[in-house]
Amino acid sequence: MDRSLIDQIRQANDIVEVVQSYVPLKRTGSNWRGICPFHNDTRPSMHVSQPKQIFKCFACGKGGNVFTFVQDYEKLSFIETVKKLAARVGIVVPDRHKTQVVSTKRQKLLAVYKSAGEFFADNLFSYGQSTLEYLAKRQISAETAKELQLGYALASRRSLANHLLKENYSVDLLKESGLFRDSGGSMNDLFWDRLMFPIHNSNGDVVAFGGRNMGEGESFKYMNSPSTELYTKGNELYGLHKTKYNISKKGYSLIAEGYFDYLRLYESGFDNVACPLGTALTLEQIYLLNRFAQKVVMLYDADNAGVKAAVRGGLICLSKGMHVHQAILPKGEDPDSFLLKHSKEDLQKIIDEAPALISYMATSEEVEESTEERIQLLLDALRELSDPIRKELLVRDISEAFGVSQNALFSSMQRGGARRQRQEPEETVYQSSPKGMETEKMVIILGLKDRESYNLLANELSVDYFNNKTMRKLFSLLTEVLPNQESFDPAALLDEIDNDEIKNSLAELLFEDLEDVKLVSMIRDLKLHKMERDIAELDNEINANPNNLDLLKKKEKLTLEYRKMTKKVVRKLFF
Repeated sequence: MDRSLIDQIRQANDIVEVVQSYVPLKRTGSNWRGICPFHNDTRPSMHVSQPKQIFKCFACGKGGNVFTFVQDYEKLSFIETVKKLAARVGIVVPDRHKTQVVSTKRQKLLAVYKSAGEFFADNLFSYGQSTLEYLAKRQISAETAKELQLGYALASRRSLANHLLKENYSVDLLKESGLFRDSGGSMNDLFWDRLMFPIHNSNGDVVAFGGRNMGEGESFKYMNSPSTELYTKGNELYGLHKTKYNISKKGYSLIAEGYFDYLRLYESGFDNVACPLGTALTLEQIYLLNRFAQKVVMLYDADNAGVKAAVRGGLICLSKGMHVHQAILPKGEDPDSFLLKHSKEDLQKIIDEAPALISYMATSEEVEESTEERIQLLLDALRELSDPIRKELLVRDISEAFGVSQNALFSSMQRGGARRQRQEPEETVYQSSPKGMETEKMVIILGLKDRESYNLLANELSVDYFNNKTMRKLFSLLTEVLPNQESFDPAALLDEIDNDEIKNSLAELLFEDLEDVKLVSMIRDLKLHKMERDIAELDNEINANPNNLDLLKKKEKLTLEYRKMTKKVVRKLFF
């Protein structure tokens, strides 16, 4: 979508008016305050600035612009949010999927997949009688098949190719779609005589297909589309586009393994389920789930492979701060087979009583690892956590579940972290002192004030002057985006940030006003802090190489520059 159109939509939606349509606000001075909807707020902790068009909760840390608020409140994608707010103010967003001329290759491929999905769905009810009978035998209703857009790929190996060519799609585009095989110069369908499952992205676009063999000759029972410009295996979750709102509403997602587990659960009224498409749960899928709810219940097959996959996926979820529970089905069952024998209420009871992952790993006989190995797996996951309070609470839970002291667990976690740092060296970023960190923040705040201040900041400094990781990332973002803006609008930077931590930090800085602080002074202080770090680093190198004359000369030169700069500061202060 064109950047100028996005800016127009954001500027047309006053943040106070929009937020007030979700949460009552009360004016306090130049700002507005209200109960924050993003955590269990007991007093008005969320501030909304009309002049700056941003919001910030000073309790949970959430912040951003009008797009951020609506996107997080309604659990929408960014594009969905832009379209919703455009409709609110009567701005027409061109729907390129419905136009005759489709401008990009991605949009052309989306149109191909949409047409293919409709073709397969029509085939199921026109020519797929045996497939419908198979679904009926599996107790999947025609209504569910229609709602989930299930389809049938005809036994002919050219039926889809012929259909799409009649729709005027080019041969080159069809070859790029991943839906065909080149067989001796002939373009044959990838899927034939298969029950088809359309795979949607979270926006509801068809981006791939899965197919179950309905014939006797094929060696592969299930087959998925290859990776394309639209689809990367491990990035999408089957059925999430249908259940994301209910996941958010219920506060947790059910994660099952296969297509028929999803169909059975959905048919039975479990409308908060998603499936990882035959792969181990990936980080990308976990980030996707985390947009809608921070709790997951792993509902995998009750066999060795299912237990391993559930624990592996659960540990990754745990490492990203999610609340993970393990539903325990009777041995040998899966969600599909269980619901064919038992009621919805029976499964709901299992879900409600699902133990937390830590408790499950401490007590389950199905987990193959030894007690020590189980603890180590959990500690490895906890090392990834950025929230120190949650980390400490989970260490306490491990201590209670396994009967090991918290001191021993923390000690083991630190040793493991040190080992990993030796194995995987990272770029050195020295610890920020509180004073240095505050200076870096103030420099960014002042640089966001107006175009002149930003130009001074960009001309005088580089990312190397910033020691704090978040401030380094923010400075890089400012210097990348702001020079290209027609009008100086720092709040628009929030649209460019996917990382919530960085976005919340920027919102906090945008809220600050430093009327009596001069940017020139702050830049000078930042340069002094950089020199202090450089001198300290040289001292370490000299200690390791005391006879290195180049290092000694470099330190002498840098120390002289530092003294000159500090003398200038003293002279300005006292004379």
